[in-house]
This record gives sequence, C-alpha cells and structure tokens, in this order.
Amino acid sequence: MKKNILIIIAGILVFMSSCSKDFLNVNEKNPNSPSVVDPKLVLPAAENAIAFTMNNPRRFEFVYLWHGLWSISAGYSQPQVLTQYKLVNSSYQNAFIEFYMAGQNLDAIEKQSTSAKNVYFEAIAKILKAYVFQNLVDCWGDVPYTEAFKTADGNLKPKYDKQQDIYEDLVVQLDAAIALIQGATAEASPLSATSDIIYNGDMTKWLKFANTLKLRILIHQADMAGRSAYITGKLATTAAIGYIGVGEGALNSPAYVVSSTKMNPFYEIFYNNAGTSQPDATTYYFAGKDVIDALKATNDARIAKFFQPYSGTSYDGNIFGTPTDLLTAQNKTSKLGYAVGDAGTMIGTPTKPAPILTDFESLFLQAEAAERGLISGANAQALYESAVGRSFAYMGLSAAAAGNFLSQNTLKTNYSLATNKRELIITQKWTALNGIAPVEIWTDYRRTGYPTGLHFSTDPAKNGPGIPPVRLFYPQDEVNVNNANVLTVGPIDLWTSKIFWQNR
Repeated sequence: MKKNILIIIAGILVFMSSCSKDFLNVNEKNPNSPSVVDPKLVLPAAENAIAFTMNNPRRFEFVYLWHGLWSISAGYSQPQVLTQYKLVNSSYQNAFIEFYMAGQNLDAIEKQSTSAKNVYFEAIAKILKAYVFQNLVDCWGDVPYTEAFKTADGNLKPKYDKQQDIYEDLVVQLDAAIALIQGATAEASPLSATSDIIYNGDMTKWLKFANTLKLRILIHQADMAGRSAYITGKLATTAAIGYIGVGEGALNSPAYVVSSTKMNPFYEIFYNNAGTSQPDATTYYFAGKDVIDALKATNDARIAKFFQPYSGTSYDGNIFGTPTDLLTAQNKTSKLGYAVGDAGTMIGTPTKPAPILTDFESLFLQAEAAERGLISGANAQALYESAVGRSFAYMGLSAAAAGNFLSQNTLKTNYSLATNKRELIITQKWTALNGIAPVEIWTDYRRTGYPTGLHFSTDPAKNGPGIPPVRLFYPQDEVNVNNANVLTVGPIDLWTSKIFWQNR
C-alpha cells in the first residue's frame, strides 16, 4: 500500500550494523525511530543514499533522453510517457521519496550534533541537506521544507514552502555550516574514512563543497531580473574560501565491493556482480544523435569513453522518439561506453566512486561565474580549459588529448575563438556531465537554452509546445495523502509552471 512520503520517513533512519559495509545496501533500514542517533553511523548511510539516487540512471533518464544524450533502442517499445511528454504523478516519484529519506537522516544528525564535539557532523548535515533540497526544488518547485521533518510533533501533512524562499534559506544554511566549520574548537571530533565516505573528514574540502554548492544555487538565478546584487553580495561573503578545485571533487567512496546491491549504483543498473549484463540494460539505452554529432564534429576523444563504436571506430546515435530508428535496425547505433576494467567509461567499474559534485562541474560553474562577472579575480578562459581538462582526466584521457581538443581552430572548443563564450561553457558542460549530473544538465538548459539545436522527441503524438517539460508533477503519494497542501501550490502545467529561476 502506498503511503505519504513523509509518513514513510517519519520512522525511518538508515543504519549500519556492526558490519562496516552494511550502509552500501540502501534497502537496509531500521524500522524503529531511535531517540538518539550516532552520527558516525548515520552520516555515511545518508551520503550513500544520496549517491544512489543521483547515480541511478533510472531516476533521471528523462534528462538524458530529452536532451540529445541518449536514445532508446528500437528493439523495445518506446516509452510513450517520455516520447509524448505524458508524465503523470507517479513518474519519477522514487527520487522524491529517496531525497526526503536522506533528508530525514541528515536532519536527525543536525539536531543531535549541536555539541562542540560533533560540530563537524552538524555542518556536513546542513551542507548535504542543502544539496538535497536544491535538487528537490529544481525538479518539483515548491516542496515541504520548514515542516518537512516535524513528524515527531504529529505533523504528517507539512505545508509546501515557496521555492525561492527555500533557495534563499539554503544559502543561509550553507553560510551557517561554513561558520560552524571555521569556528570549531579543539573539542571537535575528527571524522574518519568510515564516518564520512565522501571527503574522509577533510573539512577544508567540505568548506569548498559548501561554497561550490552555494555558487551553484546562486548562478542558477543569474538570468533573473533584479538578482545581480543579491548574487554578488552572497558570493562575496565567502569568496575567501574558494571552490572545489582540481582533484577535490565530491565523490562517494564507500569501498564499493563486487557484490549485489553493494556496487557503484550506475554500474549496477547495467551489469551484475558476475560482470554480465543485467536484463534489458545494455541493450536498452543507446547514444543520442545530438551528442554523437557534437563529439564527432569537434574530434572529441571522449567519444570512445562515453559510447561504444557500433563497428570499428564508427559511432552514431538516434533521435529520441523516432518510432523506427533505422540506425538501430541496421546495427549502426552506439551503446553506452563500457570496457571491462576501464573506470573512465560511462558505465565504469563496480568499485568506481560515485560522483556527487565533480571538480570539473565546479570549474565550469566558476568559468560561467567569471564570464558573467559574478566573481572577481578569476580567469574565465583558464577555468573553462581546466574544466575540460578535468573531464578528460575523469574519463581516463591525457592532458595532451585535452590540450589538442581545446586548441582546435574552431569556436566550438577554442575559448579565444568563441563568439558566445557562455554558450561554449554550458555546451561543453552538457557534454562533460553526460551520465554524471542529469539534474544540472536539465537546469542549465531550462535557465540558459544551451546547448542550442537539440532535436527533441520526434514522436508525432507528443504533447505540449514541442519542447520537453520544464518540471515534474508532484508524486501520487503526496496527492493521495497531503492533497490539501499540494493544492495550495496551484494548478501544475508541465510547460508553464516553471521553476522560479527560469527566466525565459
């Protein structure tokens, strides 16, 4: 029986038992809500749960399919919910549920870690809660926030807060987390590699993560009228901290093992612990034509990492929604990239760390901020080139390969030649985040319109104005149980009910 998500999370705190790797199984839960939680046990479980949601391609496949990155093999019935833009309330509600479950754990850590000893746990919980709610807002707009975790007070039907209000408070919470870390005393207990499976207790990196997430939240609003002073003012208060730099990406590294439910979540969608294909996995998602064409047009060596050649060194992709893909029928469509033991491919390996916020995404964010004049003393070109270089490195390619790519005599890669440098930054970010950060890809397109020239679903029966939806419907569980508060948001239209920062 389905339940309201906030009833579900009321009594759920994800635990590790005495086995140090039990938190790798995101399905292991303690059905009893304890009055006191041990943060060193709950934090890694919450971190792993976030990584599972963000790295499970089933949660956000619509982004890749709608935006030219992936397609569906013609050997399967095309998903009309997606090809015809016929989303319903049950579409992708698992991500909503999982975000709130992780948020419940983080909220418990935050509330019970107010001592000087546990200040680092409190700070990290605040940071990751901000990460969770930023993604919730970017997908659903108004969501329960101020009353989300007050179930202990008997409030099982929390109100929906305004999305811009949530965003603004996330900045406040991140600043508070930064202040907690900077003000920590000698009493603060250091975190270990088992109590923090993202940064292993490196609080300098957590400071940069918080500041980078703050940058992401603020730059999403950069095209809104009247927000420039707010954005630059908020960025200035923590500018001295800096942002995630080369080699400092937030990667969930819980010692994934080659065992069912305990492998890298992206990999495990496609391959089992024996290394053989999961049913309807490697034969289901194929390459999108837009990204294949872009990679080939720029001689991008990453093409062999993102995708597999259909023959020799030949690559091609399909446009999503075409009822009969001739390329697929002729075996001329590339599958997602995979080679045994090659962590640089899109599918990777069973033990590869799962990305939360990569160094190259941070560098792309910084490049855009510098290009917009939002951060001072930063070189947009150097940041852009570093971002591309780190993407190449993440895919297992050399600095020389990245240099060759960047120095080509084309405005599609060469910053000096580009006539629209912002478009160049966002378009290359779109390429780099393929299979890594779907929500950010979707957000970038909605707020900037880049990359241009994407071929959206070609299904002749598609709904709407010819472009993909700009948001998701609220989950059916919420409609069923918390309907009065859902209705306060007002009617939801998939194309006109834009997230507040979408100014186009």
